[in-house]
Amino acid sequence: MNLKFGKLPLELDKQSSALCSYSFGDDVDWVKWEDAVETAMERNKPIFLLIHKTWCHACKALKKTFQQSNAKKAFKKLSEYFVMVNTADDDEPYEEEYRPDGKYIPRLLFLDKNGDLLAEFKNKKAEYKNYAYYYSSPADILNSMKDVLKHYGIEVPEMKRGEKLKAARRQKAAEAKANIEKEEAEAKKDAEKNAKAIEEKKKREAEEKKKREAEEKKKREAEEAAVKAKEAKKKEQKAKADAAKDKKDKKKPVEKKSKKDAKVQKDSSAQTTKSKKTDDKKTKKTTKKTDSSSGSGKETKKESKKSKKTEL
Repeated sequence: MNLKFGKLPLELDKQSSALCSYSFGDDVDWVKWEDAVETAMERNKPIFLLIHKTWCHACKALKKTFQQSNAKKAFKKLSEYFVMVNTADDDEPYEEEYRPDGKYIPRLLFLDKNGDLLAEFKNKKAEYKNYAYYYSSPADILNSMKDVLKHYGIEVPEMKRGEKLKAARRQKAAEAKANIEKEEAEAKKDAEKNAKAIEEKKKREAEEKKKREAEEKKKREAEEAAVKAKEAKKKEQKAKADAAKDKKDKKKPVEKKSKKDAKVQKDSSAQTTKSKKTDDKKTKKTTKKTDSSSGSGKETKKESKKSKKTEL
C-alpha cells in the first residue's frame, strides 16, 4: 500500500480529516489528537483543541450554528494558524490538565506547541461562571482564536484588512452617529425654537385675550353704568313726577277748602253787610228818634229860657 510511518495515503488521510471534522468544518485541516503535539512542533503553531460528544445536544447546537453562521469563512482563515483538533467520544484526552474546571462538554482549550494548556484564554462572554471554556457561539470562538494569535504576535493579513475595514466601518458609523447627533441637536434646537415661538405666541394671545377681556369688561361696565344711570334718571324723574303729583294732590283739597271758605266768607260778608244795613237802618231810625227827642228838648230848653227871661 506504499505506507509511510506516521502518515496515511492521501485518500485515507482525507477520510480521516473528514471523520475528525464531525461537521465542524470539512474544509478545515483537522488533525488527530495523537498527532497534534508533533504537528504543532513541526509547524510551530498553537493547538486548537475542541472536546465534544456526538450525543451531546449542546455540541449538536454548536455544530448547527457553525454550519449556518457567516463565521465559517473567518473560522477557516484563522484555523490556518493553528493545529486544529476536535475530539469526540472516546477520542477525548483523559489527562486532568485538559479538565481545568470540569468534564463538561463542549469545551474548547488552547494549548502551546508542546501541548500545555494556555489557561488564560477562556470565553470572555461565558454564559456560566463555573464553565470558563464552554462556548455556544462561533463569534466567541473566533474572538478567543484572535486573542491567542495576538499573544504569539501572529498577524493575519485578512484580519488586518478586516480590522481596517472594521475601523473604516467604525469611522463611518461614528461619522453617521455624529451626523445623526448633529441632526438631532439641530432638530432639538429647532424644536426648542419652535416651542419658544409657540410659547411666545401663546403668551401674546393670552395677553391679547386678557386685554380684550379687560376692554370688553370695561365696555360692559360702561354699558351697565349707562343703563343704571338711565334707570336712576328714570327713577328720579318718576320720583319727581310722583312728588309733584303728591304735591298737587295735597294742594287740591286746600284749594277746595279755600273756595268753600271763600264762599262761606262771602256769604258771611253778605250776611254781615245785610246785618250792617239792617243795623244802619235801625241806627238811622234811632237817630231820627233821638234827633226828634233832641229837638223837643231844645225847644223845651228854649221855652224854659224864654220863661225864665220872661220872669225876669
